[in-house]
Amino acid sequence: MRDPNAKHEETVDIDALLAAINEISESEVHRIEGEPERVSINGQDFHTYRELAEAFELDIRDFSVTEYNR
Repeated sequence: MRDPNAKHEETVDIDALLAAINEISESEVHRIEGEPERVSINGQDFHTYRELAEAFELDIRDFSVTEYNR
């Protein structure tokens, strides 16, 4: 049984998101070194994973992983 008072944190499965975008765009996604959420595809920069997902009409919640902490 899940503790209703437990704190939870929602994170994104970045590898799954990038794999889906690679497939959709048929281009390679390049992560920008030193900037963990910034990527480039075909010369276009995206500053957040949410922005990237929206550009490819994906719902970022489809790639979320919920972790429950006690």
